[in-house]
Amino acid sequence: MGVQGRKIFAVTAERGFPEPWLSFGNCLCNESALSTRLKAAIETARKEQDGVSLATVGEVFDAKQANLATAAGILQQVRSEYDGTGEWKRLDALAARLDIADVSEEWGAVLNVHPLPLVMTSLQFNWAYMKEHGVAAFYAMCSEYVAALQKNTARWRTAWTTEVETGAVDILTTVQCDLVSIEAPLHCDACKKTITALLYLDV
Repeated sequence: MGVQGRKIFAVTAERGFPEPWLSFGNCLCNESALSTRLKAAIETARKEQDGVSLATVGEVFDAKQANLATAAGILQQVRSEYDGTGEWKRLDALAARLDIADVSEEWGAVLNVHPLPLVMTSLQFNWAYMKEHGVAAFYAMCSEYVAALQKNTARWRTAWTTEVETGAVDILTTVQCDLVSIEAPLHCDACKKTITALLYLDV
């Protein structure tokens, strides 16, 4: 066991993660980081109640929304390109040959630290979804997920605007929206590792 996994690890160590998937994964890592910054900025603004702290919250919201727009744009561009080149068919053939148990053994050796290894579970889900539904369908689902993250951020910003205008503190929305955002790397940063396994399978 572990033959495919070791090969993919070796090529990844040599070449790194390929674009545009590296940039896409980084965007969704930033989604979590920006959410953490935003929650901290909101907490500060609630205490300070001054123009500087309120402006900082707005700046982080802007950065968070711009980052998600970048992620959505990367996906849209790649999906359009792959529709035109027939790349999906090649990726489907690679996904069909990928041995999930074999590759999971290699990843699991470093990822299975927590009793519930969520990143490993996300990787396995991604590969299984690609096998069953096709790689194009998987990335259509990814686009829907990014759109949901955008709606989550818009909901958070609306709630914060209402809080500033009314003075009624809305802790629950901040907690809920932050939890949605910090989950993103578990799926979409894992996504760059999912596609890398296919791209490097025959290298």
